[in-house]
Amino acid sequence: MILEDYLASFIALGVTLILLFGIEYLFRRAKMVTGDVKLVRQLIQLAVMGIGLVFIIFSLPIPYADKESILQLLGIVAGAAIALSSTTFIANAMSGIMLRIIKPFRIGDYIESETVFGRVTDIHILHTEVQSIDRDLVTLPNLKLVSNPLKTIRTSGTIVSTSVSLGYDVSWKKIEKNLLLAAEKTGLESPFVQVLELGDFSVTYKVGGLLKDVENLISVRSELKKDVLDTLHGADIEIVSPNFMNQRVLKDRKVFIPPKEKEKYEASEAAKAAEKPPEKKPEEIIFDKAIEAEILDRIEKVLESLENKENELEQQVNSVLDESQREALKEKLKLLKNRKEEVKADFETVKKQKEGEEEKTDPELFSRQVQSLNLKADHLDIRRRKLERELKKIFEEKELLEG
Repeated sequence: MILEDYLASFIALGVTLILLFGIEYLFRRAKMVTGDVKLVRQLIQLAVMGIGLVFIIFSLPIPYADKESILQLLGIVAGAAIALSSTTFIANAMSGIMLRIIKPFRIGDYIESETVFGRVTDIHILHTEVQSIDRDLVTLPNLKLVSNPLKTIRTSGTIVSTSVSLGYDVSWKKIEKNLLLAAEKTGLESPFVQVLELGDFSVTYKVGGLLKDVENLISVRSELKKDVLDTLHGADIEIVSPNFMNQRVLKDRKVFIPPKEKEKYEASEAAKAAEKPPEKKPEEIIFDKAIEAEILDRIEKVLESLENKENELEQQVNSVLDESQREALKEKLKLLKNRKEEVKADFETVKKQKEGEEEKTDPELFSRQVQSLNLKADHLDIRRRKLERELKKIFEEKELLEG
């Protein structure tokens, strides 16, 4: 008798649990798993849980007044919890929504906010994950990114510069010429030199230029400083930055420039360097996770783009009048779809390893897997574009004939 009274409650509980696990299962089986999809899944599960709890309470074999009291108590508890945590939670959530709307940065971009500088590895509704130049992962609340000045280094290029203080005894024209040579040697475009300050002991110059390949930002900043040293010392220009002080007794007209290395020594060192296998760039070591996240984001966009255009491509292929042409195009489209499914399967495996859902292989091996997958995705995108161009050409020829 007692069990029969609670039968409706057990049914409501069972249906709620089935729905929760069903939603989890469906989203796990989803072809594209992103942070946005996870958020949607969690919100749906939360809503189902809340509705299920209300049904369970109303199905209990107790007086209606008691049911109202339980619901009021739950409402008070939920309201108090929301009131205590809502200030930060809602502020971060609203900031996350704002960042998604204005899109000041993307995964893989360099950003700087107050003392944090690094590359974005992940963007969530409440926080953004950044990999710093020390290779550490820094979690920044979205509210902080919205409330403080945020600098994003554009993928189209950024200015790389450095400052150096030189004596008044050297002509600024000679200095400008050599600093421009240093910037050109570094590979910067549109190099420039500015005089920043006429100090008590020295003149401060700024040299810089446009770097289009921001992937190598850290290396180029270092290379520019090295090239400035080499160029100035090679032109017998003494660097006195920030001001010069030495208590040793020195000969008159002593110049502080490193002695020139012997050519034989340089040749032997160059030969040794040539024998060594190419080493990773500092950026590849420092921003490994950011680079992987950027590549996976790019692969995901390639797959999404192809899925969105699949039906359109199929319709265009079917509308080709020439039967032999149509059959050849169908074969190409079929091959494209098969390759897409292969890349998608590999992508899902790599994605799960990255998110910790599956056992991750050796980091070095995982990095190679990501690079290999990126290459496959690039080939897939090239095939799609090639097919689109072929179809475009066929329809243009058809229009010319009809015209």
